[in-house]
Amino acid sequence: MIEITDLHKSFNGNAVLQGLNLSIPDGKITVIIGPSGCGKTVLLRHMIGLLQPDRGRVMVDRVNLSALDRVQMNAFRGRFGMLFQQAALFDSMNVFENVAFPLREHTQKTDGEIQKIVAEKLALVGLTGTETKMPSELSGGMRKRVGLARAIALQPKIILYDEPTTGLDPIMTEAIDNLILETQRKMNVTSVVISHDIPSSFRIADQISMVYKGRIVESGTAEAFRNSKHEAVQEFIRKGEGKG
Repeated sequence: MIEITDLHKSFNGNAVLQGLNLSIPDGKITVIIGPSGCGKTVLLRHMIGLLQPDRGRVMVDRVNLSALDRVQMNAFRGRFGMLFQQAALFDSMNVFENVAFPLREHTQKTDGEIQKIVAEKLALVGLTGTETKMPSELSGGMRKRVGLARAIALQPKIILYDEPTTGLDPIMTEAIDNLILETQRKMNVTSVVISHDIPSSFRIADQISMVYKGRIVESGTAEAFRNSKHEAVQEFIRKGEGKG
């Protein structure tokens, strides 16, 4: 679904991505981990065309993102749903309005059609009946669920999760992990999860890939990743499991 080849990106002479290569399989959950500042978020921004590479190529569903103009890119982003780290809800809108927002912005659907879709997506994330609540009335976990309902409103082929369990307690972290797995099963999408949470990664991933010094140093199943001989991978696992 996503093929990244020889990706380079620098900011003010500081090389962040240094020849990164990564294949993200269709219909699976790929977790991308790595230490803070290693370039995970920069990589994610390339996947949705918010950044252009200095060198290299990002192919999504066989389309070279660098070949798209601004109008084409905006249309292409309809294939993506994104759950931001803090859910990024509109505080002035209730739950229904937040989930309906992309439908009103990007489709010509009637109010009746929008109501039906919003109800379906809220049911999918276990929030039926919350339509009139404001974000300030929701817990952190509920806000993320609303953010996910909004992310899947347009039936995306790819869902990107940016640190979905950051700031959550262990019980809510496991609930979000289960939600990611359930969404994957019900929608059969390609999921990319940016994370530093090792226990969570092992729970949900079909593939784990680690960014280190601007490159992918290990990529494989959770079992293969756990048995990696790469020193940085083993150190990251030890520290991560210690926190978990």
